[in-house]
Amino acid sequence: MFRKSLFVSLIVLALIYTGVTAAGAEESPGAVLKRSIDNAIIILNQSVEPVQEALDQRNQRLFEIAAEVFDFPSLTMGALGSNWRRFNRAERNEFIDLFSHVVANSYFSQMEGQDFSNVVIDFGETKMLQSTSSGVKRADIESIVTHNGTKTPVVYRMLEKNNTWKVYDVIIENVSMVSNYREQYKARFMDSPQKMIAELKEKLN
Repeated sequence: MFRKSLFVSLIVLALIYTGVTAAGAEESPGAVLKRSIDNAIIILNQSVEPVQEALDQRNQRLFEIAAEVFDFPSLTMGALGSNWRRFNRAERNEFIDLFSHVVANSYFSQMEGQDFSNVVIDFGETKMLQSTSSGVKRADIESIVTHNGTKTPVVYRMLEKNNTWKVYDVIIENVSMVSNYREQYKARFMDSPQKMIAELKEKLN
């Protein structure tokens, strides 16, 4: 479980560090990922002063960049499933904001003290998927992440949005991050939107 959590942290942080909006959709989704992850590996091994203020500042910077790279609205919609329709516009916006911070914080906390210097990511095939019914382009990018001699298959799911490629799901060892969150929220789907929002606020306090 710890090994998988560590890989999830690496994957998400690889997307969080160094924005990809400069090249935009003119660049292939695979090229966007490779450039971001190459830069991320360097940053992940830079030391951060182990005091809460410094960690909070770094994490806030990471989150601001993550919001440009990771499609949190799509991730949140996927996590809620059909219950997304039960939320009004204001509740959706609030839930997206809170949920994205909860997700990011869970990964940030796993990063401390880890050595990423021996991480190797080998990219495989980029598969262009059928566009959505509204014409949004999608792609799956296969890869193998090697860390401490352990190889883990990872698939990045991306879509073209606002003239750039964004990640809306990550599949690790055939387990979808979105599906995993949806399963976690399954027991709460009978709760009101306001109760689910209150639970997220409590997690962030």
